[in-house]
Amino acid sequence: MEYCGFTSGRLGSDNQTRGLILEAESGRKVPVTRNKMLQGADGTVLDRSSFPDDASFKKAVGQTLDAYLKDNPKPDVFVLPFNHGDMENAGKNTDALAGIVKEYYKENGLGKVTTLVLTSAYYDYKNADIAHVPYHLMTKEQARAVENGSTGMKCKVVPTLGVAGNLTKLRINQEANTPKFAQELSRFKNGKPTAFFSLGGRVEGPEIKFTMKDAENLWKRAEEFEKNGFNVVFGNSPRTPTDVTDFLYEKCAENGMAFYNAKKIAQTDKDATDFRMYSGKYKKEFAEQSEKIGNIYPALLSVSNIVIGTMDSFSYTSDTAALGIKTAVYGDMDIDPNKRPDCHRLFEACKNKYVLDLKDDRVFDEKFVMPVLPQTNATIISAVKKMRNEDKKMRLTTIKDAFYEQKQQKTPLVLNSLKSRDR
Repeated sequence: MEYCGFTSGRLGSDNQTRGLILEAESGRKVPVTRNKMLQGADGTVLDRSSFPDDASFKKAVGQTLDAYLKDNPKPDVFVLPFNHGDMENAGKNTDALAGIVKEYYKENGLGKVTTLVLTSAYYDYKNADIAHVPYHLMTKEQARAVENGSTGMKCKVVPTLGVAGNLTKLRINQEANTPKFAQELSRFKNGKPTAFFSLGGRVEGPEIKFTMKDAENLWKRAEEFEKNGFNVVFGNSPRTPTDVTDFLYEKCAENGMAFYNAKKIAQTDKDATDFRMYSGKYKKEFAEQSEKIGNIYPALLSVSNIVIGTMDSFSYTSDTAALGIKTAVYGDMDIDPNKRPDCHRLFEACKNKYVLDLKDDRVFDEKFVMPVLPQTNATIISAVKKMRNEDKKMRLTTIKDAFYEQKQQKTPLVLNSLKSRDR
């Protein structure tokens, strides 16, 4: 089955899409490539909110599909992103994209296509065929309706506890064995267990904050890990604020701990206004680190005995807990429960089942293990296969019924013709 996706412009979301496509096509000799992630000709994210009207949006999507199909096989399944930064409009915007894809296939005689919304909120789609809706994005009433099959929705809802991911045990071990990363990781192979603090961060609006108070709390816990005989490693993300990055980088440098920067370095004054860009005191050091090491995050997971995530980031359900790596979550961030209940729901749903609260002293116990979080990718792919098989059976049944109905209608005419000929 041929999969394809649309880019969202958000790293976490795009990694989920890539991960799902990669696993869905894992039996192929050629791995998934970036051309599977579609965007507008000028790099525009194909989101309805980015276009002035329906006509211009439809034209842009059509041009993208025209260009893709010139050199690539026809996709059977399109993976569509859901913009959690615009919850008010995300459902209808994603459904608009699904509708245009299906209309394009119909107008061009391309046959059946399946549209799948990944990591969606609970929404009554009219054009999307499948909506993957994690439990943390549903209320109790919505979850009950899904489990009872009483949603009344046209689309099929696929619930999961975690989110899709793009990492596997095989990949992180392959990354770790490359010469560049192997040399860097050798510093952690000293007989001590390793605790890796993988930091999330703030968002565009005020609903999620990541402050210096959070940085200080994390550092205090890092010191306790060191006292308990652990190597301690920090890694930030594009959303980690610059002041938090500088504070923790300095603390690591003072104490002989590793810190790996993942923020792009601001080159202009305009760049510096983007909180996702690094504009602090250590541009030179981070530029040199980037040149020498690059993105070491996947490789670091291979040597981590425990990974500490933050409640704003859902990667702990795909990158670590789902890979069987012991996982703890820092849950004291200031996150508005009314605007982002999903963060709280996910943490509470996983806590003491698949992840630990960072405050829990079992984080220091190397012998304590937790169950592996069920695989989200496999659940979604299985649902897609099942739906397409059911559709195929239904189409074959319809064709078969139509054939026999036509045959029955023709039989009297044939008999009358034979009788006339006998006379």
